[in-house]
Amino acid sequence: MRERLRLSDLSVLYICLSEEWSSIERRCIADATYFRNIGGSAYILCHEKSLIDKEAEKESIPRIYFLTGLSTLRSKLNFYFQIQHILQKQQIDLIHSYNYDSLLPLGMILKGMPQIPMVFTFNENITWKRSSFFDKWFLSRTDSIFTFSSNIRELAIESFPVNSRKIHVTGAGIDFPAKINRAAHPVEKKKIMTFISRTEEDLNCIRIFVDAIQPLLYNLEQMDFKQHLVFIFLTDISWYDHPLYDSLKRMILERHLEMNISFETRPLNSTSFQDCDVFVGLPMNELFSDLDLFALVTQTPVLLPRTSTRQQVVKQGKFGETYYPEDGRELRDKLIKILTNYPKYLEELNGVELELQEQHHFERYAEELYAHYETLYAQRRRYTQKKKKLA
Repeated sequence: MRERLRLSDLSVLYICLSEEWSSIERRCIADATYFRNIGGSAYILCHEKSLIDKEAEKESIPRIYFLTGLSTLRSKLNFYFQIQHILQKQQIDLIHSYNYDSLLPLGMILKGMPQIPMVFTFNENITWKRSSFFDKWFLSRTDSIFTFSSNIRELAIESFPVNSRKIHVTGAGIDFPAKINRAAHPVEKKKIMTFISRTEEDLNCIRIFVDAIQPLLYNLEQMDFKQHLVFIFLTDISWYDHPLYDSLKRMILERHLEMNISFETRPLNSTSFQDCDVFVGLPMNELFSDLDLFALVTQTPVLLPRTSTRQQVVKQGKFGETYYPEDGRELRDKLIKILTNYPKYLEELNGVELELQEQHHFERYAEELYAHYETLYAQRRRYTQKKKKLA
């Protein structure tokens, strides 16, 4: 009789060598927390004093520190030897990485450790040397690739030298509000919200939005638009600690927009978007953003930078619009389109949270994560046992 596998007996090493705080870092913390909560041993390999480190500390998840990046051959060699030491000392049973740069050295190590499965969550623009046999060989050691949506899965199939059966759509695993009450929104005003990451240091990606506000107000006035607009700049830390606060406030004062803009701090979850009437996404490097979903699950029309993923999110204009990230005029015009056709977008969004629950609810994601971990570990264990018998 086959011995039953219990994930609570396993140790998982989560690797996220990032200084950012975006969807992928939040996913790493959520995955490690979930695995710890079901009784398993979770460790996070990160940079000391990074945001991942600070958030993991809040969740009481043990961290192991890697001192450098992975941009040089020397740093990759250091990573190679440190990982070998960690795998042996902590008796790691499974590796889950969130950085593409770590896959090659991990593949090199795990080629000699066939008992340990490796999972990679893919949400970044990457390039790999298709002509390199070694790159292909080491990347092929990846047992499973998680993606947040079907079009990112298609991109992963094109980008990675692994069998397409190893590439899965897991959804984003976000929380959903207990109740949505759009009737509570004031009729006489509209809240237009944008989120500015706590690590954002480039004012240019925000300037295009700020510069669109004055002409937007003028055009709506000419159209006899009656509702008052409030622009909310949202972040999840104190604005006084934000690297852009002083320069952003100065920009707003120079354009005499201080009466139209509010700075707010809220936690990053769907509840924080419930009083939002339109969400404007700013340009970002990640392929998929949980922020877009936080807005949609609260039945909020969205205006997002135009990428293939975000075009799929808005469903060809049903749930919102997209704009070219460097075109302030298009951003303004699309925002006018949403505001002047607002009931149409709300009608399309009615009940969308039920559809999104099937794809992105945390409980659904957790079931996928558990099933994949269980399957991959069992497969690797059978494979190594079979090799031992043959030897």
